[in-house]
Amino acid sequence: MYKRYDLYGPVHKGLRLALSGICYQVGSADVTDQQKVESFIEEWRRIVITLEAHSHDEDLHLNDVYMKYAPETAKQLEEEHVVLDRQVHEINELVSDLENTASMEERSRIWYQIGRRLNSFTAEYFIHLQREEGPGMEALCNNLDDDQIHELSVKIRSSIQPHAMMIFLHYMLPSITHADRFVMLSDMKRFAPQEFYEAVLSLAESRLEPQSLSRLKSELDNDVTGAVS
Repeated sequence: MYKRYDLYGPVHKGLRLALSGICYQVGSADVTDQQKVESFIEEWRRIVITLEAHSHDEDLHLNDVYMKYAPETAKQLEEEHVVLDRQVHEINELVSDLENTASMEERSRIWYQIGRRLNSFTAEYFIHLQREEGPGMEALCNNLDDDQIHELSVKIRSSIQPHAMMIFLHYMLPSITHADRFVMLSDMKRFAPQEFYEAVLSLAESRLEPQSLSRLKSELDNDVTGAVS
């Protein structure tokens, strides 16, 4: 699969960054620090949007392909989706309980449970991502050429709502390579509505280090062919 079109790479890098960050937040914050607790809740609910979109769009666009070429892999990935979706729901319920509980003793107990559940979920989710990148991508690469895999990627991206896409990009932009970042924004510059492209550039300004941002903007300004200079 080396040098093949990577269907999962950029979005999985973003998901790993998001979940690693939220585990750090819940592990380092004290439940008595209301500002940090509220920041965690806001971040978690933003991440849930990406998790649900990722699962839904894979089910919609990839299940039939996997069933055709690798039915056992398709079955395993779908079973994992069901388990992981249930775990997200359980964490959501704990977060709601946290918001609606006044007793500090009870809030401490719930906060402890959230941390344990979130760490467990993240560990299982990372294994799931690895399975998609391993047996999943192997099935695609063995039966489809790069143009066909890219077409699947385009269908998935096109089905994501703009609000969810901006959340994906919030995590993806700082977690992918400069080359991948350039290709992504270069495509947006040529094909996406100008308003959306400018919104993504604005997001990049808030998410990238100054040197990385300067290099990206310079190459986008000089881009004619879509190839990195």
